[in-house]
Amino acid sequence: MPRNRSIALFVVLALLLGGVSGCKSGGSTSADVPGKTALPAAFTAAGDGSELAITADGGGIAVDTGDAKAAVYVPAGAAAAGTTWKVIPLASAPKLAEKALCPGIYVDTAGKEPSEPCSVGFSLPGTASPDACIVKLAEDGSIAEVMATTRVEANGRTLLTAYVDAFSPYTTSEEDAAARDQAFVDRAKAKGQRVDWTIKAGGNETQTNQGWTFEYELDLFASGGDVGMGGIYNGHGYLSIKGEYKENMGIVQGFGKISGVGRDEKLKFVIVDAPLADLLTGESVGDPIIAGMGVMQAKGMGSLNMSAVAPNAQAQYDKNNIEGSDPVPFKIEIAGEDVKIYIDNVGIFPGKILRTTK
Repeated sequence: MPRNRSIALFVVLALLLGGVSGCKSGGSTSADVPGKTALPAAFTAAGDGSELAITADGGGIAVDTGDAKAAVYVPAGAAAAGTTWKVIPLASAPKLAEKALCPGIYVDTAGKEPSEPCSVGFSLPGTASPDACIVKLAEDGSIAEVMATTRVEANGRTLLTAYVDAFSPYTTSEEDAAARDQAFVDRAKAKGQRVDWTIKAGGNETQTNQGWTFEYELDLFASGGDVGMGGIYNGHGYLSIKGEYKENMGIVQGFGKISGVGRDEKLKFVIVDAPLADLLTGESVGDPIIAGMGVMQAKGMGSLNMSAVAPNAQAQYDKNNIEGSDPVPFKIEIAGEDVKIYIDNVGIFPGKILRTTK
């Protein structure tokens, strides 16, 4: 064989070997690429994800997942300062999660789980299904666990939050009441001693409307929560009203008085995890956020007395000992330890939320 032909064959062989080597490198898994996370086969990432930098004060981050938003919050001490995790939104929910309400997220903790509970949350557009809750996904994309989920509807969206002891893929799904209730039972058993938070709020408000002056007084007390503020609260609420009417209508003088008091001795409401609500609503840190909502079933008694006096006539109306029950919806705003209770057409009442057990 001529020498030049041997050289040509050698060059072709070298190129072929180089090509094979190059194909092997190009077909590497994402785990072989710096900065990439290898997801189980059931999941597809929507982009590279966002880094969650954890400091001595903890850390949190929110990402978009479909038309929803997801957030992860790591409290101080749950992971070493300087640690960086990655929160990766999924391109779609896995096929085995048939009732998923959004794609979900995958949390890469670089092989290290938190030493204390963290929290995960989702903000869904509009009013989500009453069965909506957070679920943990198995590697095959099926639902591994229904999480004890707290829910608040605010500003046209539904906020769902839950406390977790470890990270894996999470999404939201429709699950029946039995499964959702059992999740709270399992959560209580798993963590043992409940961490109680106490809310105390109240005060006086005055409103004027069409000749009436109303004075309201609120007293609200409840305790509950979890390792963070989020959770179910139980307590009592008291709301009283006193009103006086004075109106000069020319020759006719109008007078009136109204008084009533309502109590709810079995007040129950929920608060979502405040740091997650902050991340999910996009509020700046330290600003008040709507973290809770409830309805006080005010059962009680009242009276109404009205009279109209003219030069030659007088009309009187009296209705006393009126028994009844009225639902009183309220919202809870939280900024640190400060609480505000908002009742439409009544007023804003200040208070505090404090941790009472460890």
